[in-house]
Amino acid sequence: MTEKRTELITVRGVVQGVGFRPTAYRVAQRLGMKGSVRNMGSVVRITVTAVPSEVDAFVAELIAHKPPMSRIDSVERTVIETTAFREFSIGASVTAEDEIAVIPADIAICEDCEREFYEAENPRYLHPFISCTNCGPRYTIMERLPYDRDTTTMDEFPMCEFCKAEYTDPSTRRYHAQTISCHGCGPQPMLHRAGGQGNRTQGQAFCLAGQDRRPVPVSCCCLKAIQLLRGGGVLALKGVGGYYLVCSPFDAQAVSALRLAKHREQKPFAVLYRDVAQIQNYCKVSPDEETALRSPKRPIVLLEQRPEIAPGSPPLADNVCGSSRFVGAFLPSFGLQLLLLDAVGPLIMTSANLSDQPIITDDAPMFKMADTVPEVGAVLYHTRRIAAGLDDSVLRVIDGMPQLIRRAKGYVPAPILVRGHDSGTGLSPGLVFAAGSHLKSVFALTKGSYAYLSRHLGDLDSLESETVYRETFHRMSEFFSIEPDVVVCDLHPLYFPTRFAEVYAKERERQGRPVRLLYVQHHHAHIASVMAEHGIAGSKGEEEREGDGEGQGVIGVAFDGTGYGTDGAIWGGEILICRGTDFERFSHLKYVRMLGGDASVREGWKSAASHLTLQSQPPAADEFEIDLSLYAAFAGDNEVYAHSGGGFLCIHNYTNQRTDFSCEKDIFAQTMAAIQSDLGCVTSSSMGRLFDAVASMLGVCHENRYEGECAQTLETAAARARHSGTFSPKADLATPAIAEQDRLALRFHMDIARTILDQCTKARTLHKINKVCLSGGVFQNRVLMEETLRLLRADCFEVYYNIHVPAGDGGIALGQCYLGMSSSEIKMSSSGIKMPSSEIKK
Repeated sequence: MTEKRTELITVRGVVQGVGFRPTAYRVAQRLGMKGSVRNMGSVVRITVTAVPSEVDAFVAELIAHKPPMSRIDSVERTVIETTAFREFSIGASVTAEDEIAVIPADIAICEDCEREFYEAENPRYLHPFISCTNCGPRYTIMERLPYDRDTTTMDEFPMCEFCKAEYTDPSTRRYHAQTISCHGCGPQPMLHRAGGQGNRTQGQAFCLAGQDRRPVPVSCCCLKAIQLLRGGGVLALKGVGGYYLVCSPFDAQAVSALRLAKHREQKPFAVLYRDVAQIQNYCKVSPDEETALRSPKRPIVLLEQRPEIAPGSPPLADNVCGSSRFVGAFLPSFGLQLLLLDAVGPLIMTSANLSDQPIITDDAPMFKMADTVPEVGAVLYHTRRIAAGLDDSVLRVIDGMPQLIRRAKGYVPAPILVRGHDSGTGLSPGLVFAAGSHLKSVFALTKGSYAYLSRHLGDLDSLESETVYRETFHRMSEFFSIEPDVVVCDLHPLYFPTRFAEVYAKERERQGRPVRLLYVQHHHAHIASVMAEHGIAGSKGEEEREGDGEGQGVIGVAFDGTGYGTDGAIWGGEILICRGTDFERFSHLKYVRMLGGDASVREGWKSAASHLTLQSQPPAADEFEIDLSLYAAFAGDNEVYAHSGGGFLCIHNYTNQRTDFSCEKDIFAQTMAAIQSDLGCVTSSSMGRLFDAVASMLGVCHENRYEGECAQTLETAAARARHSGTFSPKADLATPAIAEQDRLALRFHMDIARTILDQCTKARTLHKINKVCLSGGVFQNRVLMEETLRLLRADCFEVYYNIHVPAGDGGIALGQCYLGMSSSEIKMSSSGIKMPSSEIKK
């Protein structure tokens, strides 16, 4: 008979905060195993004494019945000194700083808890914070590792006898559920009314008719919040990761008040719906999009609006989405959202902040906003502290794949495997701090071959956002016990992340713990982020693989609005050859002189003026250009001002999309004179600005009232020409001028896609590379992305793009990690030349 032995089983992956220890306990009880299970840092370690075949069966059963939200990356078994156990128990958690932490992100309410939420006889009936081991907040309430009740903000809520009984009962799904609570012992809803008045909840004292006419029992505070929303008011709501501003999407006046409160002029709002069936009344929903909507991560999913809403459904107010053909739709993730939806119907829920400011997480600043911003009528909050603020994540489905546009709640802080370390690229596991970008800022820290990306921090254009960046960095570095030895930042000397990285490196040197500081070009990091996601080796030093004659590396197509180039110019329309940690610039969009400053980025007609002024100049050898003659001619035929250079600019929007837009002749003349004399101009190859220019030439949109408005409106026009039955905010699509406008918008998108194919074909011929990586904010354009993929694949290219991080600047940090983890020096001659600020063209 085989003798018993003691084995130490180490399980790595998403195994904390998901009920893994209770599951191990139940499996052990079922199989009669003796031993213990405990959290050790970020892993679960199980010790059992049994014969080998019994241990085999235990491990197999554990894998087969793992908790639904867990992910097992590896199971390691080691024979240790034999120990006799009387029973199987859950041991106390201990820390282990050398382990790689794989922590679950916040999880939306599960089906079991949602069912109990509506059971009138259940003690947690309509409990706003109902949860179990399979759902509820995780990272947003964690103070430190390991994940236990006393390391979260739930430690402030002692369990009642009822909850404690379930917490200690192995037969329930709330066994060791750290977020367990009920009406009696959990967080309580509270109401703060404008003017500093507050109301504590008075229990389930009121009933009102819900959307389906069923009675909905609610607390005093919730009742007043519902009455505010039904009356067309704006409510501040404390969620899991921060505050929302909430109003009805059917009330144009309420939406206008919300825009005033947020200082958000036109950018579309996301809408929270009760279920997928309700979303389908307003939007087209594919099976892949439905899967994304129902995900426990509960992201906002960009869905195309239906040409006509379902009969009987109230229409969304025009100022919810404006000219966008998409609606950001999402489903509820916790009980308080369910309660409001049942009583009021679909709701706009947008982050409570001023545009581009960090989300508000603390009660005091939210109260201050409510007391000083007249549009906010009240604050419905609760008494659980938010340890880490998180916005809702945003994604779209493209090419059958969910592609993240904003990586936040539901995804952060789960790490991303920097693929390449395990595929022979020369990457070495280490501790890297990647400072990220200045806009849509996200930084990253690495441990081993994993990258921990920060929350979405927005644009770093204020002291408040800079402070949040610093605080988040220090929290994450302490949280994951990471003290970096390599720091990677953008080339731009005026970016806040670059300055932060430089100060950090100097401080470490002063302390006698120096780090290696690397500067990486913005678009190189874009392409490296795709290489990191897909494990593309891209080894340098080998011109050809043995046997097949195919060159190593990738062709990188990086299209966006702005990025600091190694020559001091503003890049944004780049074709790169990337090999390992080095790159060369194969070609780029023809340089133009663009007026500098934020005003020129906002005003698309100035981009049009810049491009048309230099249209007659031939491109250089390493440049490519887009023929703008058709778009200029269209502008010239419709209410324009001519200038002596021979180009034309459509100033008045004859489509009546914006009847208030105009430009005086003298302002236009001054603009043209500045461009022609190179006064206050920057040299730019930005593809994003070219989209702005063509949008203005076609009269589609002349001004970016929010980031990317010109380009998005141009895409909507192209989509109308491409697909019949596409949503349009325009009342009359039969006008010949509008039909021609749309046709030319589509033509422009096709021109860009064909140019990409042409440049990639030339690069393949010269460098014998067949892999293409697409990245940059321009590739969030669905029409362009789909046509580019079609053309490249038809010509047998292998095409890769961002999935798990945004294609925009929110993915930059992952590319910086990839380059910073290299075991060899980055060639500063092409990847990282530090340019003094005095050399930036004003």
